[in-house]
Amino acid sequence: MLRTDVESLKQALREVAGEDRARVVLLRADARTPWQAVVTAYEALGQLGFRTVANATAPETGAARGSAR
Repeated sequence: MLRTDVESLKQALREVAGEDRARVVLLRADARTPWQAVVTAYEALGQLGFRTVANATAPETGAARGSAR
């Protein structure tokens, strides 16, 4: 089961980054990403001490725009 709470996200970040808080984190989202998910990610990153977060957006695909192709 996918968990989306702050504590679960923090645990996943600890597993990936270990104690390295100097690394740049790239937060990528598209138009379908709920804003709450982005806020939760920022909250988890801030609580763990990450200070360099880059933002990226993903372009919409034809399917995401509702294209019949």
